[in-house]
Amino acid sequence: MEKILIVYYSRTGTARQAAEELAAQSGWPLAEVGDQASRAGLLGDVRCVLDILLQRHVGYRYAGPALDDCQRLVIVAPIWIGHLAAPMRSFLRDHMPLTCKTSVICVMARQGAFRAAEEVARLATEPPSPVLALRQADVASGAAMQALRALTEQVEAANGRSGGAQRPAWLSPKEA
Repeated sequence: MEKILIVYYSRTGTARQAAEELAAQSGWPLAEVGDQASRAGLLGDVRCVLDILLQRHVGYRYAGPALDDCQRLVIVAPIWIGHLAAPMRSFLRDHMPLTCKTSVICVMARQGAFRAAEEVARLATEPPSPVLALRQADVASGAAMQALRALTEQVEAANGRSGGAQRPAWLSPKEA
């Protein structure tokens, strides 16, 4: 049986909500990447922008099992200024090359999912599949539940756990 692990980073709680809903549906364990220092308020916002623009390696804390046993990593992270959030990017860089398969869920206000998926692909041995782009408003309202359920089915099909065929993920260029 393949081990699937959900690793998430969330500054505002929206990506955490998506990760927890995915874990509740799938039964996969959760692991959290968190900030070492608070990103609250205006100074936190400025730090987020600078971390992305300067591609800085940032400090983070990880609460979860070692990735050694993991055969698939489902990465749930927010998009900051069109890029993968800095703490998740730093976590993935520190664990590269990722030898497990990856799937990505990007939580965004408007766009950036394609670029974030490309960032993960550069850190892994193969491109992530499936990739899901969720809008913050859809996660908050519960409208993302069906998309999360479909992703669960795709991951299980890719891992040989169900009879369904994996369908390719499609993302609208206007939203991703």
